[in-house]
Amino acid sequence: MTQTGETWQQREAARKDVAREARDLPREPASWGPRLAIAVATLAWLTTLVWLVATLPERVPTHWSGSTVPDDWSSRGTALAMSVLLPLALAYPMVWLSRLALVWPDGINVPHKQWWLERPRRLVRFERLVREDLVLLVAATVGLLTAVDVQIGIAAHRPGGETPGWSVPVLLGTYLLLVGLVVGRMVVGRRYRPREDDAELA
Repeated sequence: MTQTGETWQQREAARKDVAREARDLPREPASWGPRLAIAVATLAWLTTLVWLVATLPERVPTHWSGSTVPDDWSSRGTALAMSVLLPLALAYPMVWLSRLALVWPDGINVPHKQWWLERPRRLVRFERLVREDLVLLVAATVGLLTAVDVQIGIAAHRPGGETPGWSVPVLLGTYLLLVGLVVGRMVVGRRYRPREDDAELA
């Protein structure tokens, strides 16, 4: 029993009712910032693919192990296939995880989650906030994969397939910084705080 006299079974049933009602409501459109970020990342990825198709030789360096000299090479076809499949398989599907907020809301953990689960309209807003954050993470991931493709494309035309020693630390460091900013905003920022001043959600 809770302090309000509600059992966990009653609380769980109430959450299911809220989620069921929320699924019947229209989804809120994402704000322009995340949409712009993923549009820019996607355009950069597609442009890089076109460049790779036009310029990659038959033998391509695809892995560097702690040095500027590659330790693994692939065929042109394999390198192009990985450039296409990695974003499609690893990055873009993450956006769909926001649907868990409406199907299995307890499966998503953010600050003040209980407040967001109390009303259908709140849950719809919650799904939009999660979706926007996931879109930003997808944009950062696609950006990283695209930057790696650019590195491969440049190294493929260098003697021995060498790449600058600073490239991997800079690319990985930038990616981790972007991911940290998004996650930090989710965890410690004001983004998921209760919106008692919003009449639609209060």
